[in-house]
Amino acid sequence: MRNTEVAYKNVYLIPLAAYDEGLYAAMLIVRELNGLQRASGVLGHFSGPAEARQFALAYGMAEIDDRPPGAPAALLQPSGRKDAALRHAA
Repeated sequence: MRNTEVAYKNVYLIPLAAYDEGLYAAMLIVRELNGLQRASGVLGHFSGPAEARQFALAYGMAEIDDRPPGAPAALLQPSGRKDAALRHAA
């Protein structure tokens, strides 16, 4: 598992891939500039670690942009509701 920190807008995204019974679980840590971190649960399972990290990164970018995961960045959609997948971590 290789942790790569990616600066995106006003946060740092840390996509993770953990081996889980033959597949790789995608997870994400979002670190704000003030040091507050939020961690996701498992976002999905993938055949390889690169795919899992790539999905977690795309998921995090979509959440920061307040658009559905998988939607192109050009299709920003205003929404009053944030996805609850990320929660505060101690």
